Order: sequence, then C-alpha cells, then structure tokens
Amino acid sequence: MQELLIKIMEFTEHLSRIPPESAANNISLYEETQKTFDLLNNAVKTHTNIKFPPIVNTLTIFFDSFLYYIDKKPEHILNMLKVILNNKEMTCYTKFFYYYQITRLSFLNVNVSGNKEIQEMIKELYSEIFNLFKEELNVSENHIPVKERNKDIIFIITSQFLNLGHAPTKTTLDRAANLQKHFNKQIFIINAADIMPSVGIEIFYNMTIGNVIKEYSKLSVFTLKNGIEFPVFQPDKPMPNKSSIKEIIDYVFKYKPYFILNIGETIVSDLCSLFIPTIAQATVFSELLTTLGTFSVTANPKFQANDHTILTTFTFSYKPQTHNYKKSDFSLPEDKFLIIISGARLTDEVTYDFLNNIKEIFNYNAHIVFAGCFDNYEEIISKDNVLKENTTFLGFQEDMLAITELCDLYINPPRTGGGSSISEALSKGKPAITLNFGDCSIAAGKDFWVNTLDEMRDTIIKYITDKEFYSEMSKKALERNEVLTNTKKALEDIISSAENSPLWW
Repeated sequence: MQELLIKIMEFTEHLSRIPPESAANNISLYEETQKTFDLLNNAVKTHTNIKFPPIVNTLTIFFDSFLYYIDKKPEHILNMLKVILNNKEMTCYTKFFYYYQITRLSFLNVNVSGNKEIQEMIKELYSEIFNLFKEELNVSENHIPVKERNKDIIFIITSQFLNLGHAPTKTTLDRAANLQKHFNKQIFIINAADIMPSVGIEIFYNMTIGNVIKEYSKLSVFTLKNGIEFPVFQPDKPMPNKSSIKEIIDYVFKYKPYFILNIGETIVSDLCSLFIPTIAQATVFSELLTTLGTFSVTANPKFQANDHTILTTFTFSYKPQTHNYKKSDFSLPEDKFLIIISGARLTDEVTYDFLNNIKEIFNYNAHIVFAGCFDNYEEIISKDNVLKENTTFLGFQEDMLAITELCDLYINPPRTGGGSSISEALSKGKPAITLNFGDCSIAAGKDFWVNTLDEMRDTIIKYITDKEFYSEMSKKALERNEVLTNTKKALEDIISSAENSPLWW
C-alpha cells in the first residue's frame, strides 16, 4: 500500500511539472495519464482509505474524477464543482469542458442526479459559464421584436447531429419535418456541436468527447431518404469557438426567425436567446433542461407549467424498419419468452445486482436479449451460470424495430434515459416495465410503471403466465404509441404556450 501511494505521489509530481498550455493541447498526455491510472485501478479498489497529497485545481479535479470512477461517491463530484466554481482564472472553455464531463456523470448515477446540492451547483456553474461567454463574445440582450421577425422561418439549434440511429438527431429531424409539413415553416437546422466539447480540454479520468461528423460542415442542405430537404449549418472548427458562435449570431440577425427551437442543452442557443425567443426541448425529457433561454419544455408532470416552463408530451419518430428477422438469425431460443433490454449505455446502466434481483424469471422460461453498447457483458455473466445460459448479447443493432419485433417484453433497468427504446417497443405492441422515474417512465405512462425491482420481477412473471393480461397490455402499448408519435399536437401546444406567455416578445 505504501508503495502504491509513493507511485501516485511521484506521478502527481510529474504532472505538476507539465505546463498548462502543453497539457491543454496534448491528447497523448491524457491517453498516457489514463493508462497510468488504469494500472492503479485494481489496486485502489482494494484500499478505500487512500489519502492523496494535497494538490490544486487541474490535478485536484483529476484525482477526484479518478476516485469517483472507483467508488461513485457524490462527494467527489462536489469537490470538483467547488474547485471549478472557486477558480476565477479558469477560462469559459475549460469550465464548459468540465461542466459536460460532470453532467454526464450525473446522468449516469441517480445518487448524483438526485443530489440537490450537486444539481444547484451545476446550475450555478452553467450560469457562470453563460456570463463568461457573453463577456468573451461581447454580446448583451438586444431583443428583436416580433413585428420584425419572420413568422415563416424557424431555426432549430441542436447540440449534436449524427444519424438516424441517434435519438437527438431523430428528434431534431422529426420536429423539422413536422414544422415544415404541418405549419408551413421554413426550417434552418444548426448543429452547434457543443456537447461534450474538446475545446478547453483538461485531464479528466475516463473523459468522454462528443462525436462530430466532420463531413456535415461541408453541407448546405441535409436530405432525408424521402427527399425532404433542410438547409443546415455546422461549424468547421471544434465548438464552442468565438468566431463560429458569432457566425451563428450573424445568421440570427440576417434571417430574424420567429423563434429558435433547440434540441438538447446548447450554450449557443442560450446566447441566441438574447436576441430571439428560444424554446429548449430537453432530450432527457423527464427533467428540466439546464437553460437560461426563454422557455424550457418538459414532459414530466411533476414540474408545474408556468411562464417559463412548458409541459407537453415528448414525441418520437422511428428509424424505418428495413429487416424482418427470425430468431434463428441470432441463435435466439424459439421456445422462450424473450425480454429485450437495449440502449447505448448498458455498460453503465445494467449491473449484476439488478439482474440478480430479477433472476427468478428464468424459472418461468424467460430469456433476456441485450442490444446496444454493453462492454462489460461478459464480465457480468461470468459471475453466474444462470445468467450465462439465459441471456444473449446482440451488440449494437442498426434496425432496433426489427430486433424488438422478435421479443415479447421490454424491461428498463434503473436509469435516467432510455425513452427512445421503450417507445420503439410500445410501437410494436410490446408491453414494457419500468421503474417510476426517468425518461422511460414518462414515455410509457403509469400503466407500465412498477415501484421496486421486486415488483418488476413479479410483473415479468405475470406477463409470462397470464396471457389475458399480456394481451390487454399489448393493446395499451399501441394506444400509448399513438400519443407518443403525435408531434403535430405537441408542437401546437408548445408554440401556443410560448406565444401566450408574458415572456414572449
């Protein structure tokens, strides 16, 4: 143990000698740092009372990010936030980088997302970042009145724009298509590409950087397979950067849109709210988006509608199904009740404890099918032969509707996200089971809620053994899907609420 501490102190001393300007621009440094701490990972897991030498700022945050990875204690998030908030020398870009690393950790851990002190500090940090960007850009409030705005033009600003397998991109294109078709609006899509930024990067254990499809920066029009076209703009430099944000603001003043609809959290849209009313629709729709824009949209009735908050159904569109699979295509058992668990973050969301809690279902001819990103699947099932024999991992699948069609039931592990996957299941008439929190609970509605994992296990067994109950809930799934795909009505509610709010100008 003493040798481990000496190694960590030596490594800390090595990092402290690296000039900040070098560290902030050297990706290889972060990769080597990550490798070094990966080697320490297993040793640290067995020693819970390690006391690290006192260090400041960047290294303090790095060590707390490493310790959080080990034990998932919210105190490490608090420590990081305190350092960032108290540092008056840190740039808006670096604070923004840290902001997204921390909010990602919060999203993946209900003990962090449910911690009021942490969430208040996250909001405080965002507010500070917003004001720092205002200073950086030298912009201030300058409302363009409604009589000067073009009612036929709407901007949609999204924090990330990838492909139809990406839920926020599907949401962006769904809103764009509906506004164009049903409201006769000209749509201009702007990918702010400012989620999980690399700009302002510092060392952070197990960091994540947002994906950007660089080729989109060359496009002026994005064309769907059905021929529908939308003008698009994506900056050709990593975001956020001063010149690209100013270019987007110039577009706002050139076209003077009626309003801006932003999909997901984006600092660029919030800065544009200084000039044009913005309507922020969270992609984590069970919560309120952190935004300083004009309006915030949520689908969770626990939040009361007011002048700033708009309450409406979050709706979905689905990537078209292109396959009709058979169970034999994936070596799935023909005679078992197949349960689908899917998502892009199963590595973080599905635990052995969760599966062990519902393991009794395998006595009733159940078989679980996992689809998505589940890097530690083999590690989890290696602990238990029952899990090994009664589960299948299909990896990432392009045609999730076709996969879901093979299964009998959707269950949602304890997590905040997953709303898109549960809605896909409902669209196929597959009943679903979810705990009573997070996006899945809001998408599915109370008919498909359970309060505990024990209740989830018992309800799964009921679906397997009670055919009449299954048939009744299958019908309710299809009925719920009708609500979840009525984007026209949801947009009517949103626009009407915004126009009739005293905050509208």
